[in-house]
Amino acid sequence: MRVSVENEVYFLSLNGEIDEESFRSVEEKLKQLLKEGNVKLVLDLSRLKHINYQLIGTLIGWQKRFKDFGGDIKLVNVSAYIYDILRLYGFYPFEIYPTRRAAIKGFG
Repeated sequence: MRVSVENEVYFLSLNGEIDEESFRSVEEKLKQLLKEGNVKLVLDLSRLKHINYQLIGTLIGWQKRFKDFGGDIKLVNVSAYIYDILRLYGFYPFEIYPTRRAAIKGFG
């Protein structure tokens, strides 16, 4: 997991496979960002190979928290496989962008 910042938008790059155990470190980073007032977040999924579909609901909960503080969580570089996992969950409220630049513009 790597964090970078561009135009006040934070990018969290997820790698490999995310299961319940590895998601805990993601949640710690999300807590830290919120605590610091960094509420514009893009999850870069270009290196994500798999995510447990049961975690999508938890991620949606985090997105709601970010929105409650005036921000959002957006997604970028979503592979067809990960997109299918998101779709399996049913409704998902994430805006998906093809590039980091497009995601930054998505924050207006």
